[in-house]
Amino acid sequence: MKTILFEGKISKVAIIKVLSAFSKKGYHSRLSPVVYKKFPDPKLPAENWVRVKNIQTGICGSDMTFYRCAQGPSTAFLPMPCSEVTYLGHETVGEVVEIGSAVKNFKVGDKVCMRKYMASCELKGFKPDEFCDMCKMGNYSDCENYGEPSKFNSPVGAGMGDSYIAPEGQLMSVDGLTNDEAVLIEPFAVSLHAVLKHIPKPGDNVLVIGAGMIGLNVIQFAKILQPECKIFVMENNPNKHAFAKKLGADEILSGDPYQAVAKATGAKLYQKGKNRMILGGFDVIYDCVGKGTLFNDTLRWLKAQGTLVKVGYQMTKTKFDETPIWWQGLKIIGADSHGIENFKGKKVQTFEIVKDMMLKKQLITEGFITHRFELDDYKKAFKLLIENPRDTIKVVLKCD
Repeated sequence: MKTILFEGKISKVAIIKVLSAFSKKGYHSRLSPVVYKKFPDPKLPAENWVRVKNIQTGICGSDMTFYRCAQGPSTAFLPMPCSEVTYLGHETVGEVVEIGSAVKNFKVGDKVCMRKYMASCELKGFKPDEFCDMCKMGNYSDCENYGEPSKFNSPVGAGMGDSYIAPEGQLMSVDGLTNDEAVLIEPFAVSLHAVLKHIPKPGDNVLVIGAGMIGLNVIQFAKILQPECKIFVMENNPNKHAFAKKLGADEILSGDPYQAVAKATGAKLYQKGKNRMILGGFDVIYDCVGKGTLFNDTLRWLKAQGTLVKVGYQMTKTKFDETPIWWQGLKIIGADSHGIENFKGKKVQTFEIVKDMMLKKQLITEGFITHRFELDDYKKAFKLLIENPRDTIKVVLKCD
């Protein structure tokens, strides 16, 4: 098994942080904790596990976080026992090539994607009666045993490799979809999960910050689920404006952001020195960037009793003014990954909703994959994403 992984040693991370401070070439150093390794093919550790041969996999923002060693020393993740190894690649499509004797839902030759990837009870080897409350409900991304040790010690691999092994519950069939559609299911599910956390109401003024992979699909799903809302987009790359409008955006904001927000919503803008505040802004904001001072700004761009859905993130500690939260009665909702949704009166996995909509041709999928690289050229792919992110939406690695 050949696979790309992150070795979570503080010394290696520190070296890359120092090197990259002087040059972006530091990220691609042979000293990087992200390495391409070969292991003997591991045996299936349990009877309900399968082996998957990868076809292709997308590069996610979380993969970029590992590659750039962007984790900060003061985040909530730090107290968690650090895994020695994190296998990269979860936006993946592959073919089942081996099944355990207790596997019920797959056979050799089935085409599958990886549905679960966060460190949940099932992936750590817990028995169903040992699952935490979140995993029992199907909300694997909110697992309360995230920090507990895994009961499996052998290498398992993931999407950025020639193959991986997984319990069957980690996978979902993607038969009927093209390979490109299948590799997009996971990022599409992230966007859908965010919108389902707070669906706009008819007539709502909605702001989507960022027209990258996730932001573009937040636009698409928000417009599908609530056609009567008005969607504004804040994106400084004009190359993505047309695509945003194709997916359902009504207007692209330009110029000074505070003035643009006030104009778009008919709000009042107040200023004293560099300190600015808006009254009467957006009903809903989906922050799909989450960098720098954006959190501080988005709180000031919301209408009283408005809702911020926090989708984008940075893995470093930040500072913000909490005044608008209690003064304006704001709601802040965190949205991570995917899980079980309340959708049309039923509880259903986010992945199943996206797959069904793709099969019914209800979603635009063309235009998202902008670049392809061979797996062995993964450093070239990451280099593109670091040095020319404006030119990309989704970069895919070909694994077969």
